[in-house]
Amino acid sequence: MAYSIGAKPMQKWDARFCELARYISSWSKDPNAKVGAVVFSKKGGNISIGYNGFPMGVEDSAERLTDKDTKLELVVHAEVNALIAAGARAEGSILYVWGKPVCARCAGPIIQAGIKRVVALAPGHTDSPWDKSGKTAHQMFLEAGIIIDFYTVTDSGENNA
Repeated sequence: MAYSIGAKPMQKWDARFCELARYISSWSKDPNAKVGAVVFSKKGGNISIGYNGFPMGVEDSAERLTDKDTKLELVVHAEVNALIAAGARAEGSILYVWGKPVCARCAGPIIQAGIKRVVALAPGHTDSPWDKSGKTAHQMFLEAGIIIDFYTVTDSGENNA
């Protein structure tokens, strides 16, 4: 896999953390949405991870995971799980997200945690609720002064990670 941010190849460490977020996304039990997140703080090289899933102790049965309305009410998004794990170490950090664009529901906690940069998939160009939410999140990041770098993935080429 090869990654790029805009027209430029992705930097080596960005690619590595995106790969880590991709790997972590596979831990999600959600059959339709595999999302992973990595919070990286240069302060001591701290890394926190998260994937989308139900809160600890809440039953994640196949019935609940396949019922869209129930799942959407119960799931904690990967970004929020990673921020909770990072705690105060998230301030000034970089957040890498794999699987879906960041939604507006997660943008608020990302901003409040003091994340300085987000590396994630860009929202698409449709009228779907997720693309609309991703565009709202992007606007929120711009207003809050957070750097957002959207990456693209291609199957050809070297990964350089």
